[in-house]
Amino acid sequence: MTKFANIVLLLIMALSMEVLAQRNNELDFAGIPFGSSRETVIEEVMKMGYEPYGQMGKGERVVLPMFRFGELPVQVSFIFNANDKFYAFEIRTGKVEDSRRFKAIEAAEYMSEQFTLKYGKAAQDPAVNENNLVEGRNNYQEWYGVKLLNAFTAIIKKGGKYFVLGYVEHRTLMKEVPGQKKGKEKAPTQPVF
Repeated sequence: MTKFANIVLLLIMALSMEVLAQRNNELDFAGIPFGSSRETVIEEVMKMGYEPYGQMGKGERVVLPMFRFGELPVQVSFIFNANDKFYAFEIRTGKVEDSRRFKAIEAAEYMSEQFTLKYGKAAQDPAVNENNLVEGRNNYQEWYGVKLLNAFTAIIKKGGKYFVLGYVEHRTLMKEVPGQKKGKEKAPTQPVF
């Protein structure tokens, strides 16, 4: 090969590595990658200037009572699997009265726009509006574009009050069992006598 062909090949490989690195960086929240330990999540959250609570005990969530999700003030819960690895997060807005339910719709639109920027186009157009909200969870939009993630936004109606819920979980980490290592385990070999 000529020197020019080698340079072009190296440039293509470098660009491919950059694209792969960007794709892997999508699997995070606020710069904290899925699979991080509880201690890492707490450290990173504190570096951002937030004071988390619910830090002790396996299965407990790490909660930020006030977090700025773009322009939207929300509560964030970091959720951990049986191996104490960050596998999901939940975002909730504050509750509004029935007379201000349009604010919940606006918050769902904004949250969905942010998810679209991060995870790609939603699987469907918004499914609910002010007139067809029922008691309980009203799924607003869902994302299937990122292979390893489940994501949705929803408007929750409970007792005449409304709030918006955004949820993202990493499928592989969600199913991880205690003590399970990443990748396939090799069976122990028996000694030959």
